[in-house]
Amino acid sequence: MISPNTLVILLGTTALGTCCGIIGALMLLRRRALLADAIAHSTLPGICIAFLLANSRSVVALGTGALVSALVAAALVAWLPRVSRIRKDAATACVLGVMFGAGIALVGLIQRSGSGGSAAGLDGLLLGRTAGMLRSEALTFGCAAIVMSLIVFSLRKELLVSCFDPRFGTSSRIPTRSIDLLQTSLLAATIVIALPAVGVVLTAALVVIPAASARFWTDRFDSLLRISALLGAGSGILGTLISTSHPNLPAGPVIVLSATGFFVVSLLLAPRRGLLSLHLLARSRSRKRTIRHLLDAILDAQLHGQMQIAIDEIPESAIRTDLRSLKYSVQSGWVRREGDLISLTETGRIRATRARKALEIWREWLTSEASIDRDLIDLDEIEIEKILSPELIDTLQRSIDDREMS
Repeated sequence: MISPNTLVILLGTTALGTCCGIIGALMLLRRRALLADAIAHSTLPGICIAFLLANSRSVVALGTGALVSALVAAALVAWLPRVSRIRKDAATACVLGVMFGAGIALVGLIQRSGSGGSAAGLDGLLLGRTAGMLRSEALTFGCAAIVMSLIVFSLRKELLVSCFDPRFGTSSRIPTRSIDLLQTSLLAATIVIALPAVGVVLTAALVVIPAASARFWTDRFDSLLRISALLGAGSGILGTLISTSHPNLPAGPVIVLSATGFFVVSLLLAPRRGLLSLHLLARSRSRKRTIRHLLDAILDAQLHGQMQIAIDEIPESAIRTDLRSLKYSVQSGWVRREGDLISLTETGRIRATRARKALEIWREWLTSEASIDRDLIDLDEIEIEKILSPELIDTLQRSIDDREMS
């Protein structure tokens, strides 16, 4: 049975993970993931200065200081590349290091001055205090998740243009700079809200990791936002449940480790971008390429009047040392083997002719389209016919025929 306190924490971390997942996806698409890290670490000096000025543990005072410090950091990251020759990533790293170093120095100063810094829990902001989450904080997380979802839903078109083609947005009279400012403000607000739960050090991880995990699963904008939000929420739920069952484990770090677990699963098992899928795809393409070379070599021999060819005469690129491509071709009914001699069946001859024709058409298209990646030349006939329309194939074939006749 889940206790009321655990239920509050569970709802709060779920809403917090949703917020971080949504804003993290937007930052990832804008290639500003490092900005989340810089802003998170830059909140510490603002918190310390707010405590020194207010001399209290007021959530409003500390949160205001953190928000102001976060916005200053974001402004510095945007301003430095404009007035100097440093790149934006270098500016982000500089702001992160300077602001976080200043924050650590202020924390030490407060604690040594006897101003109650330890009692105020300033040092606890480094890693957060998820287990001590109040009902009001959970309610704040829930409201933030709802507001952020509504903003993203209502500004979907503007956000999409701002992420992928801001120049087009400007020419279409979409206020891309205002949208950019809104995204940065949402990021700063999310980080400030998340600080009491997961702390300065781990907030950036909770923003970046779910979005990075979601990117393995989809190429669509809407799907990325949904998957990132779900992974963020799932990280909050799983981390809270694990921390509840093991009281010695702090919830904040466990939530981030749960997000890391989702990332590892995505990295390995995502259907298109996962390492396992990429490995299987590479093996499949390698086998298809080898079989294509094998059938083409036999077809070339038959076109020169040699109806059968010895295995030893097959080029190394067309046959492997363990003869797997040959065995597969025989089992598929493309090649007939009689001892050390092999020949094409009628099905194999049709496949080899089709593959050779498709490859000629593909090379013709690549020649006329210089911007196309030349590495794609290794596609098989099925993939080529999926990419090129029948009309384009006919046009390219006529171009090849005209060149051969001239």
